Amino acid sequence: MHENTYPPSSPKPNPLTRRKHRQEVLWQITLPLALGAILVLAAGVGVVYAGATQAGPLERWASTSIIWLIIPMMVLTLILLGVTAGLAYGIVWLIGALPKYTRQIQDVFVLIDARVRKAADASVEPTLRVRSFTAGLRALRRK
Repeated sequence: MHENTYPPSSPKPNPLTRRKHRQEVLWQITLPLALGAILVLAAGVGVVYAGATQAGPLERWASTSIIWLIIPMMVLTLILLGVTAGLAYGIVWLIGALPKYTRQIQDVFVLIDARVRKAADASVEPTLRVRSFTAGLRALRRK
């Protein structure tokens, strides 16, 4: 066996693709995340400063804070409302469309039932004829 049992190393990435990927990560992920964090920190510092120094009306800052706490729940609730409305619309559509297709399926099963019964009756018929014939003979002997 060979001493080196490791798989071959992957090829070096393309430097142009790698540079473009880094730029996209910077502009699409890092910068928006950093700006959002700075805005949240600035708002927090403003609230703490206003509360500590009584620089502004504290009730206004409290109301603003409550609004910022409620907004994520409102967004989630609106998403869930949209999902619920979509499901309700889908159910109404199904209620309108399903009877046609369930009737077709029911007709197929009625046809299958009739053919199975016919096949079952046909498979039992020879036995029934023999038994009814022997029963008739027994009845004639008794008379």
